[in-house]
Parts: sequence; structure tokens; C-alpha cells
Amino acid sequence: MNNFFARFNFFARIKILDLYIIKELIGPFIFGMLGFMVVISIDPMIYAMKNIINSSERGVEAVAVLKWFCYSLATDMIFTFPMATLLATLIVFGRLSKDSELTAMKAGGLSFTRLCYPVMWFAMAATVTAFFFGEFVVPHAVKRSQMIKRTQILKLLPIMGQENIYLKDSPDRTIYVERADNVNNILTNIIISNYDHDTGLLKTRVMAKTARHIDGGWIFSDGVLYDFDKDGNGNKIEEFAQKKIFINQKPKDFKRDEQTHQEMSMRDLAVKIRYAYDHGLSDVVGLLVEFYLKTSIPFSCFIFALIGAALGTSNTRAGGFISFGISMLIIFVYYVIFSIARSFGKNGMLSPIMAAWIQNIIFLAAGLLLIKRVRN
Repeated sequence: MNNFFARFNFFARIKILDLYIIKELIGPFIFGMLGFMVVISIDPMIYAMKNIINSSERGVEAVAVLKWFCYSLATDMIFTFPMATLLATLIVFGRLSKDSELTAMKAGGLSFTRLCYPVMWFAMAATVTAFFFGEFVVPHAVKRSQMIKRTQILKLLPIMGQENIYLKDSPDRTIYVERADNVNNILTNIIISNYDHDTGLLKTRVMAKTARHIDGGWIFSDGVLYDFDKDGNGNKIEEFAQKKIFINQKPKDFKRDEQTHQEMSMRDLAVKIRYAYDHGLSDVVGLLVEFYLKTSIPFSCFIFALIGAALGTSNTRAGGFISFGISMLIIFVYYVIFSIARSFGKNGMLSPIMAAWIQNIIFLAAGLLLIKRVRN
């Protein structure tokens, strides 16, 4: 019976210690979020101040500039979650080590690995929050900031059409449109090329001055139909004033999506990737890199939690400002690797998933080595 109560008290103490560490992490985490938000807000703040000063001359309302500033902060806020997690673990474990609380916990039978459990739970919460923030808050905020900047600050007119659109209508057919009127659904200077499925040689080509979407179909006007032999020589076989030609594209397909990756969630990116695959577009690799980054950046909260706990234990004299500086240095190195890998991925020098995750792999290996050193 006494053994049972001893075990019960042991697990109760562990639960109290877990809650104690999590509670200690909350304050520095909030401090880190606010501190790093100040850092990332410097550039948009300068832009906002410049526009507020010149607002009377350009007819720009100061309220619009302030709205743009608030929305624009969300663009880089996704990085503040891992940064704040790193800072929080650095500060908390540094203080626990400095005050000999870690020594007392280890003397009570808890290993350093076990003491990292509440850190991992906290990092999980930060990761999930960062993921949903990136999925739902960031796209909306970026859209709003760009709309305000375009219409209320720069005073630009809305885009009425797209130019030089190339689409793959089917495996054996391509469509080129010089200009697409997004308002009236009129295409200008269209070239439809049909290729032989087996040889890949050009078979026929339709060239028309305009095409209009009417009653669910496309009516092509002022066009010519060419037939091509095996040597690539074209022969005009038909001229037409108007002709209904079936293509798989709808008017919305000629409205080129100008959204940036920051405006899109993973679901939006998945739809765009599938569309790019189906229509033979060339930016599939870049979209895949951005798709995988949507998960790799939030997951870095876990990795930085490990690194922060290990470094905090080693640097017992590190205060809040020193920890902040260490965090900035680590984040800087992480961001440099992140930027290089992202660029290599979009240029095809790395696979998309490796380009998105290689910085996490490197820092995870470094974190595990640090933890091993602390345990020894």
C-alpha cells in the first residue's frame, strides 16, 4: 500500500513539474512574439510612415495606411512562432539551470529527456497554432494588405485582362492567347495547335482573331485552319468568318491567377498545382516547394524547442537580452539556409520536399547533438 502511494505521489509531482515548466514558458513566449514582431515590423513601419507623411499630397488616408501596416505584419508573423519558441526555451531552461532547479529535478529521478516532455507539448501547441495561422489568417491578411496597397495607397486600376497565356488543353493540344478580356470573356489572337499522339508532330493549327464564350461554348471569328504534313509544311484548308470549336477551357481558365503563395492555403496550392500539371504550366516545381514549406516552417517550433532547451541548460548565465541575441543569430543562420534551399528547389537543383525541409533536418541533427551533450 505504501508503495502504491509512493508511486502516486511520484506521478503527481511529475504532473506538477510539467505544468510548472509549461507555465514558465508562456511568459517568455509572449515576450518573444512581441519582440520579434517589432523586429519584422521595421520595414513596413518605414513604408507606412513615408506614406502617412505624404498622404495629404497624394490623397491617401492615414487610416488606410495603418490598416495596410497591420495586415502586412501577418506576412512574416509565421516565422515568429518558432523564433518565440526558441527564445522561451532558452530563457526558461537557462533560469532553471542557473537557480539549480534542474539539478533538483534530476536529483528527484527525472532525466533531461523527461524534462523535455512539457517542452515538446508546448512546441506541439505552437506548431498547431502556427499551422492554422498560416492556413487561415495569413492568406486573408495578405489579400487585404495587397488590396489596400493597390487601390487606396498606390491608386491603381483593377486588372481588366491578361496577356500571353499558354495552356495545355489536352495531352495533344495547346492553346495560346495573346490577350484575354476578363470582363467580357473575349479572347484575342488565338492559336490552337493539335499534335499527333504517337509522333508528337504538329497535325493541325487554328488561328483566329477573336473568340467569344456564348451559351457554354466558344465561337471563333476571322480564323484560318491549317493542316501540316510530316515535314512540317502547312497548307491552308479552310477560312471561316465564324466557327464553333470545342475546347476544354472555360472563361475562368484564361484568368491567370496572380495570387502569391502567401495568399494561398495548402488547399489552394494543391488546386493550383493540379491545374499547372493538367495545363502544362512551368511553375509546378516552385508551387511544390511552397506547398511543403507550409508544413516545414510550423514544424520548426519542435526543432527550436529542442535547441533552446539544450542551449539554455548550457548557458546558465544567459539573461533575457542575451537569449534574444542568441535566438536572432540562430534564426539568421536558419533563414539563410532556408532562402538558399528554397532558391535551389525552385531552380530544380533540389527536390521540392528537400528544398522545404533541409534546414529542418540540419537543425534537428544539431539539436539532437546538443541534447546528447547535455545528457552526458
